[in-house]
Amino acid sequence: MLHCPTCGRHYSPDVLACPEDNTPLQADPTLVGDTPPDPLIGHTLDDKYKLEERLGTGGMGTVYRARHVLIDRAVAIKVLHHRFFEDESARARFRREAKAAGRLQHQNAVTVTDFGETGDGYLYIVMELLIGRTLRDVLAKEAPLDPARAVSLMLQVSDAVAAAHEAGIIHRDLKPANIFIVQRADVPSVVKVLDFGIAKLAADSLDEDDPTLTLFGAMIGTPRYMSPEQCDGVELTPAADVYSLGVILYEMLTGTVPFSGSTPLAIAMRHASEQPRSPREIVASIPEDLERVVLRALEKLPEDRPTNAGEFRRELFETAERLGLEHASITSAPDLEVLRGIGTESPSGRLVIDISRLRENRAATSSAGDMTVLSEDQATQVLQGKTTNRETDGRTKDGRTFARVDVPLNSRRSTSRIPLILSAIVLAVIVGATLFAMRSSGPTPAAVLPTPSPTVETTPTPVPSPVRRAEQQRKPANENENANENANGNSNSKKGSKVGSVLKKAGRILKKPF
Repeated sequence: MLHCPTCGRHYSPDVLACPEDNTPLQADPTLVGDTPPDPLIGHTLDDKYKLEERLGTGGMGTVYRARHVLIDRAVAIKVLHHRFFEDESARARFRREAKAAGRLQHQNAVTVTDFGETGDGYLYIVMELLIGRTLRDVLAKEAPLDPARAVSLMLQVSDAVAAAHEAGIIHRDLKPANIFIVQRADVPSVVKVLDFGIAKLAADSLDEDDPTLTLFGAMIGTPRYMSPEQCDGVELTPAADVYSLGVILYEMLTGTVPFSGSTPLAIAMRHASEQPRSPREIVASIPEDLERVVLRALEKLPEDRPTNAGEFRRELFETAERLGLEHASITSAPDLEVLRGIGTESPSGRLVIDISRLRENRAATSSAGDMTVLSEDQATQVLQGKTTNRETDGRTKDGRTFARVDVPLNSRRSTSRIPLILSAIVLAVIVGATLFAMRSSGPTPAAVLPTPSPTVETTPTPVPSPVRRAEQQRKPANENENANENANGNSNSKKGSKVGSVLKKAGRILKKPF
């Protein structure tokens, strides 16, 4: 990969001169070129880690793909360069790197799992093996990046650097080659910050103060991403890393770094004396608010920048939310303050968290500030286009915006229980009235049938026996009783049909939506 020392743009190896200014291209010092075969390939460290392939070379060591022979797991191992075997300050710095990386536990920082020193003098650090590509590779092929994508990557980078600052660690060599983008199928990209090789731990955190280590690394770094105070060799603060983050974000948005030159000294002088070119002059589509965040991080004086990466990240996140960038950030884990607010401390000092309270808190905080609720009169005005202080495009007359408007509308399917209670009362009244009417009306009068008159016969008949006469007298009575029963049955069936129809009507009333 080649770059132009004048404009800082990157080109493929087949391009010899910059198309913009015809300047001869040079090899990028942050990238690793071809090297001869490594004698450590195939070597096993401490009978545990077999080195299989060289992945890259840094200022202090070489990174290999290795395999843990006992558990058959692929890992990455950084081995201190052989030329530093006799340099005690370099070996102490390498140990400090292992200590700094081991103390830093963050999802966006590479995880260190082991550290060791072999009998033949090799110092090594064991890390998780990452699959993907560096931000340098991404910028070389795809720069400038879309603002939403650039912000998404920078939020993850700054989150890891902020965790380092809280642990008393200053990275001091932040650059695209030290930012790795892990890519997995069907999973969003995850950023990992690498190489704490010249990271400086605060003296009080390290419990040691070796001036030789500070002197050794005072001017180490990549000039195009170094802060003015780092170029001057003065004492650094976390604001130096903020300047480097600003340079990286500048390059992601524009495709070029703010300052370039033919020599490291020329670049350092430009960092200290010149103002960077406006990013919007290079890419006009960059939002003005986002440009303001970048330029503030590139201020010459440390006190004019955000004091640390955490403050820089908060400014960037607020700007991304205000601009509506879709890939601004995804936060899933509650912070320590939230856990302390909902947890209970046990006598032993442990923090006991109630999961139900945690879920309620997250549900409440996730919706807070995300909704604007209008009264019924205001909602009616919005629907009729008679808004007074809010416009239908989601912006107030004074320029303020709101994310969403919750307009209460009358729905046929109300969740209120009042209509259901009223329908039950109506049904009870109807049934009660029907039953009362049935009882007050009394038994239905039976139909009286006329008694048939005796037939006059012309011929004399024999006198019937007493049994025969009794049967003849009882027959009309039985007929009358049957007639009464039929009449009562018809009446009862009519009453049952009326009650059934009433119940059916009440059921239909209850089924109707309100």
